[in-house]
Amino acid sequence: MRRFFAGLALLGLLSISPLSADDRVFPPGAAIHPLCFDQLLNGLTGDSPFGPVICDSMPGKYPVFIFPGHDAADLTYTAQRVSDEGYNQGFIAYAVAGHWPSKTGNDKWTLFEVTAGNGLGNLSSSIWLLLQPDGTQVVKPLLYVPGGDRCNDGALRVSEVGSERLIFLSAATPFRLLNPTRLNEWRLFMQQHERQQEQDSTSAQPQPPFMDWKPYVDVANDAGACAGGVIKSYNFQTDTLDVLGVRIDPRAFLGVHQGSKQACINDWLKSQDRFRSRGVQDLDLDEWDAMLSTLEPACAQTTAGNHH
Repeated sequence: MRRFFAGLALLGLLSISPLSADDRVFPPGAAIHPLCFDQLLNGLTGDSPFGPVICDSMPGKYPVFIFPGHDAADLTYTAQRVSDEGYNQGFIAYAVAGHWPSKTGNDKWTLFEVTAGNGLGNLSSSIWLLLQPDGTQVVKPLLYVPGGDRCNDGALRVSEVGSERLIFLSAATPFRLLNPTRLNEWRLFMQQHERQQEQDSTSAQPQPPFMDWKPYVDVANDAGACAGGVIKSYNFQTDTLDVLGVRIDPRAFLGVHQGSKQACINDWLKSQDRFRSRGVQDLDLDEWDAMLSTLEPACAQTTAGNHH
């Protein structure tokens, strides 16, 4: 699995020495400049959201830094976002998750994992499938899968791709792991909750979270509180997204303490045989739901205590 924080090297958070794109170390597939994804992201809000764009190749006008991963093919390509006035506005980074020749002609299909930093701490993640006609700088987006910010459904990583579906992992907090199929925007949950109390009680209400425990207040949901991930499947033919299961990282989970219920949840996790003396575990939804059914009686009576 690629290291999520490889793209943060631009911010000085890693001590590795990058290569330069001038050294002609190009990714497999479409060797496009990272800032091309700013053009693609901006195009999503335009009149032709999936229209083709003309991308710079590398090295291009703006420097590209290349950070190594676990092997030679596992590289992260990063460029600074710079305003017209010359101010740093964060960065764009990508890794290539797969590439194939098209079935007709010499066009190339490339699957990218993209991280976009806004310079203010937010790191939004996405997956793109692009078609690049042979010998041109034109790219056409075929698929865009948006993600969140870091542990709030971000750090999207491709696990498997086939003719019918794409399986990928999104990073998850303890709160998200308790609510893997409730795809609400939980960062806005408290604001939504306050507005709903002011509205007519007969209006439609969103599905409540597990045990009605609230993010941040009861269960950890900070963007830095990664405790595993949610395994998802996107079906190309039906344009549907399904949740297949969860990935639990016991060590990371037990290192999180925000929320009045989190201490009890951590104690419950430690008591599960599945996680004793084991590392990261993948569980399908049925198995995880069965385990969560034992969490309800274990922590249902926990009173609101210290909020960390």
